[in-house]
Amino acid sequence: MSSSDRWENVLAKIKNLLPESEGFECYPFRVGTYNDAVSTHFKLDYDERTMAVLILSTPKMFEGGFKKWLRSKKLPGESLDNFSEKVLNPLQDYMTDTFDDVVKKFSEESFIEVIHDFDLTPTRRPKILMCTCGHIAGAAFYLRPQMVSNVPNEIESLFPQKPEKSIIGVSLHPNFGGHFAFRAVFVFKDVKLPETFVEEVPKNPLEGKSEMEELLILFNLHWRDGRFRDCGDPVEKYSDLQLEYFSKPPEQRWEMIKHWFD
Repeated sequence: MSSSDRWENVLAKIKNLLPESEGFECYPFRVGTYNDAVSTHFKLDYDERTMAVLILSTPKMFEGGFKKWLRSKKLPGESLDNFSEKVLNPLQDYMTDTFDDVVKKFSEESFIEVIHDFDLTPTRRPKILMCTCGHIAGAAFYLRPQMVSNVPNEIESLFPQKPEKSIIGVSLHPNFGGHFAFRAVFVFKDVKLPETFVEEVPKNPLEGKSEMEELLILFNLHWRDGRFRDCGDPVEKYSDLQLEYFSKPPEQRWEMIKHWFD
């Protein structure tokens, strides 16, 4: 099998294992493209042509794959209180379990490193910069403050009040706006992308500087209320239940979904 056929077959298989109907999207990119976009601290120690695939979740995931998985884990007759004590981080456990299954399905044909969105280095840095991956893979447009202005004081003057932390960027999906999440990057250690491979170009769903300024303000000052998610006119959004679930502290989330087990 040629290297061209192999990477395409690998991508087709992972898309089949993590289908859009279950709330996933998969975007291939070259490790070298990512490494060129980040500082030394965040570079991945692989050949530049090594194939990586970014996995993100869409609005369908919550009441699709996640709900189905969670219900399958509860034993017959088991009380919800006991079940909730056993599954302390439902969404994180779902992603870990699902991605572990994918790795097992590839065990005889490829070596995979899975880097989750929550993985940190021993020095507490993110193991990978997901927003950068999303941008270079063409999955979501990564709006950074310097795209609005390279003058720090000018950026800060846009804000009606000073943010608690440094002003940071935010990613928008062309179809889902902010109603999505980066979940993991799969690095296929022994799969090389051909020289002719080119990543998709991310689509900017915002029109003009004023919309970019609005997004930065909403995300940095008001991220808890979720209004930033609606920037870019998304065609599909999180359900009210999903939004409420994500807005609650972990200990209050089970109350939101207890009816799934009736």
